[in-house]
Amino acid sequence: MLSIRKKGKSAFKNEEQSGSVTEKTWDISQDYELKSAIGFMQSPPFQKYYKGLLSGKLNISVGHRDDLILREFFGGSAKAFDNFVKHLKGRTTLDIGPCVSTPTYAWDTAAKRYAIEPLYKPIVAWQRANLGVSCFEGIECFAKPAEERIDKLVGAVDGAILCRNMLDHTPLWPFVLSNISAYAAPGCKLLFWTDLDHHGTADEGHYDIGSDKKTFKNLIEALGFKIIREYSIKERTDSNWGCYAEKI
Repeated sequence: MLSIRKKGKSAFKNEEQSGSVTEKTWDISQDYELKSAIGFMQSPPFQKYYKGLLSGKLNISVGHRDDLILREFFGGSAKAFDNFVKHLKGRTTLDIGPCVSTPTYAWDTAAKRYAIEPLYKPIVAWQRANLGVSCFEGIECFAKPAEERIDKLVGAVDGAILCRNMLDHTPLWPFVLSNISAYAAPGCKLLFWTDLDHHGTADEGHYDIGSDKKTFKNLIEALGFKIIREYSIKERTDSNWGCYAEKI
C-alpha cells in the first residue's frame, strides 16, 4: 500500500516553530497536495506498485495480503486479515482520502467500492495521460472534501471504511469523523490511522489535531465504534494513532 494524502478547506492560522503566524487556505493546501502527488506518481516505488495493482497480482481474491495493512490493522496476523477478507465479500467499501491510489482497488470481492478524493479529477487525468489508465477504474469516486456529507453514502457502507493518513490534512477533521460514523452501517469495519500532533513542524498541507491519544480514542468510541486493535508508529516523531474498529 502506497499513499500520500489531503488538505484543509477554510482559512486556518497556524503557529510555526519560529513564532510567526502563516495562513493556510484550501487553495494553498490543494496546490501543495497536488504537487506532492504528481511528484510521488513519478517515483519508481509508485510505478512498481501501480503495475502490480493493475496486473491483479495484489487482489485479495488471489490471496495477496498487503504488508502495511496487515501490520497496522491486524497486528501481523494472517488469520485476522483473512477473516477480514471473508467479511468483505459482497459488501460495500469506502476509502476516504486515498490521493494517488487506493488499496480497495485490490479488494475485488467487494460488491461496491467508493472513494472520496478532492484531487480525484486531476490525479486521474495525470494517470491516464502519463500511465495510460487510472488505478481508480471500477471505483465510484466523489471529487469533494471529506468534510462534506454525501447523502448517497449515509448508512451504505457495510464492509469497511479505510481512512489512513488523511485526517490531519484538514482543519475541519471533526466533520470527517462525523461523516465516517454516518456512512458506517452496523458491523462495518474501520481501518483508521492519522498523525495527531506534528510538534511545530506542520507545513502547508498539515494541521494539528492534538496529542492526547486516549481522548481521541474516546471520541472514536463516542461516534459508535468498538475498538478492536490500536496501533501507533513508534518511529515517527509526530504523535500518531490508529485502530481497527467495528460500528455497533
